[in-house]
Amino acid sequence: MRCLWCVLIGVLLLSACGGGGTGSDGNSPMGNQPTATPEPDPTAIPTLEPTVLPSDEATPEPTADPLVWPVENGRFGTPQETFTLPGPSASGGLYLMDVQASFPEVNWQTLDRLYIPAGHYKFIRLGNLPERTSDKPLVITNINGQVRVGGLDHYYLFVLSGGSNWILTGRYDPESGTGHSDFPGHRGGRFAHSQDTYGLMVDDDFVRDSVSGLGVSGATDFEIEFIEIKEVGFAGMSLKTDDAGEAHMSNVKLHDNYIHDTGSEGLYIGSTQAQPQHQIRDWQIYNNRILRTGTEAIQLGQLAGHTRVHNNVFGPAAIDWRAAFQAWQDNNFQIGLREGYLEVSNNIFIGSAGSMISFFAQDIAGDAGSENQGATFTNNYFTGIRNLGMYINNVVLPNMTYRFENNVFANYRFDRDQVYEATPYNHLLRVVNTTTPLVLEKNTWQGPENFSNLIGNNGVSGNVSSSDNQNDAATNLQFVNSGLPDNFNYLDLEMWAAIETRGDNQPVAYPLDTIVMHLGLPYKCQQNPCPGGTVPPQNPEIWTARPVFSDDVRILPGSDWQTLGLQPN
Repeated sequence: MRCLWCVLIGVLLLSACGGGGTGSDGNSPMGNQPTATPEPDPTAIPTLEPTVLPSDEATPEPTADPLVWPVENGRFGTPQETFTLPGPSASGGLYLMDVQASFPEVNWQTLDRLYIPAGHYKFIRLGNLPERTSDKPLVITNINGQVRVGGLDHYYLFVLSGGSNWILTGRYDPESGTGHSDFPGHRGGRFAHSQDTYGLMVDDDFVRDSVSGLGVSGATDFEIEFIEIKEVGFAGMSLKTDDAGEAHMSNVKLHDNYIHDTGSEGLYIGSTQAQPQHQIRDWQIYNNRILRTGTEAIQLGQLAGHTRVHNNVFGPAAIDWRAAFQAWQDNNFQIGLREGYLEVSNNIFIGSAGSMISFFAQDIAGDAGSENQGATFTNNYFTGIRNLGMYINNVVLPNMTYRFENNVFANYRFDRDQVYEATPYNHLLRVVNTTTPLVLEKNTWQGPENFSNLIGNNGVSGNVSSSDNQNDAATNLQFVNSGLPDNFNYLDLEMWAAIETRGDNQPVAYPLDTIVMHLGLPYKCQQNPCPGGTVPPQNPEIWTARPVFSDDVRILPGSDWQTLGLQPN
C-alpha cells in the first residue's frame, strides 16, 4: 500500500496548481459547449497590469514581472570533460548495466557531463553510475535536442542505479552545457502549456499499465530536476531499493519536475514491502507539479533523518478512486515515518477519496530513535476531500510530537459511500494514537462538525492540545492559468472508468458537467447522466473534448494564497 491568514498583499511571491486566475486554456467547464479559441502561444509569459497610483503618491521604482522567474545560468559551472553515450540501438533502447565498465577510457571521477543523445528511446537503463563527491557531481543531461523515453511497449522505461552525487537534469542552461534551447521546460516562468517541452521526457502514452516513468535504486545523494513524466501506467517516479535494508538513499533533492496524468502514484518513494527495507533520509522535495495522479500524489515511506516537503502542488490526486489497482489506494499524501523529523509546509494538496493525509508511524527494530522529533504540517492548503482530512495510526514512537498549524482544509463533500460501504464521520481528522503529543493550532476547516475525533475542536485532553481552530470556508485558490476556473470543484474531475471495480463492479454513470480524464485527455459530460461504459472519444455526442490543461499552477501574485505552492528559487 502504500494562516496562512496573514499574507502581505504587497509581496510578489508566487505559488502553485489548478484554477483559472488570469486565464484558462478553453471554455469554462460549467458551459454547455466549448468555445473555439486560438491556442495560446506556449512561449508567451503572462504579465500583470501595472498598478495605477493616485497622482499625489510617488511612483515606485519599476519591479520585475513577478511571473517571469529568474533564470539561473551557470548553475553547474562550465564543463571541461564531457562524454556522449551512444544513441538508441537497433532495438530502440539504451542498455548499459555497467556504464563505467562499458567505457573504461572515461575518467568517471573527473567527468563533468554525461550526455544522452537526443532521440526517441524504447527504454534507457544506466547502471553502476560512479560515486562522486558533493563538490564535484556528475551532471547527466540531454544533448542536441530532446530525449524522449517510452510509448514503444517496453516493460520498463528510464532506470538509473548506483553511484552518488549525480544530477539528472533536462534544464536548458547554455553556460553549464545542459539541455537544449528548443526544450526549455518552464525556464523563465513558461509554465503554461509546457507539456512536451522538457529536455528529458518520459511519455509512455499509457501503452502499459504497470510501468513507472523513472526508477532509481542502489543510489544515494542524487538530484533530479527539470524532467517531465506523463501517461505512465504506474508511478511517475519510483525511488527505492526493495528488500535491501543495508542500502542508503539519503540527501536527495527532487525539484522543478512536472509529473502529470499517471495511472497510479506521482512520487513513490521508499519501499512498502515487508522489512528489512532501507531508510529514506534527509530528502528535500520542492517546486514540483504533481498533477492528475490515479492514486496518491506522493507516497513517502521509510522516513528518517530530516525530510522537507515544501512549496509543491500535489493533485488532483486519487482521480482513479473508483477503479484503482488496489483497494484503499485513494489518498493524496501517504507517509511512513520511522524516526527523525518530517517537515511539510507551504504546499497545495488537491483531491482525495480516502484520507487527504494517511500517516503511519513505523516501529522498526534497529532504528535508534535518537533523532526523533516528529512531524510538522504548517501553512498547507488541502482541498477536495471526499472522506477524511487525515488518518494517524496507533503506533507510538519515542520522543515524537505531531504538530498541525495554520493549515486550511477546504471543499469537503462526502463521496466515500459511492464506492465503499461507509458513513460520514462527525470529524475531519481521525487519530487513533492516544499517546504521542498532538498539537492542533490555528487551522481552518470546512466540513464535519468536529475537527478531531479525540477532542472535538479546541481544548486540552489526553495527548491533544487544540486551540484557535475554526470551522469556516476559505477563499479559493487563484491560479495563474491552470485551465480551470478558480471556483471549479475538483471533486468533479475523475479518471474515466467503465466499471467501478472498487465498488460493486457496476458501470459508472457520470453527472452532467463532470470532467473525466481518458488516456491523459479531458472530456466533459454533456448528458445527465452520461451513461456508464460510454468511452469518451468514441461518443462525442455524450462527451465533449476539452482543451488540454495549461497547468500553470502558480498562485496568482497578490491573491490570498500567494506564498503557497511553486516559488522562484
